[in-house]
Amino acid sequence: MSAQMYDKIVYEGKEYWLAATPLEAHFAANPGLRPKFEGFVSACARGYVARWEVRENRLCLTGMEMICRTDATFASLFSGGKDGVFAEWVSGDLVCPYGGLVKYDHAGFARKLEHELILSFRNGVLETARTRDNSPQP
Repeated sequence: MSAQMYDKIVYEGKEYWLAATPLEAHFAANPGLRPKFEGFVSACARGYVARWEVRENRLCLTGMEMICRTDATFASLFSGGKDGVFAEWVSGDLVCPYGGLVKYDHAGFARKLEHELILSFRNGVLETARTRDNSPQP
């Protein structure tokens, strides 16, 4: 598999890449919502890039960029979600890599950057935020 395009997430006013696909769990639980895509882009096997934001400690899905051709839009998939959709289906750690490249791996989200912001959620509510330093040690 090719290295995948990251979703994007805003936390405390700063935008990060998101090395996870939390919207996939929602589509797995609601298969009728998954957009029908035409074509395939190896760098984005899921067909879209989602945008997220942590607002008042709640994870919100705020938009989607369709990478592959489809008639679906964020508004058609999430009616009433004009200002975002509370992502209560998300539990666990979301890893947000940032900084310089430490190690490149061509599979999925396996590349390693200097730092990681790790956001831990339970039912869409932020429980903890911590950082990890992946910088090479002398």
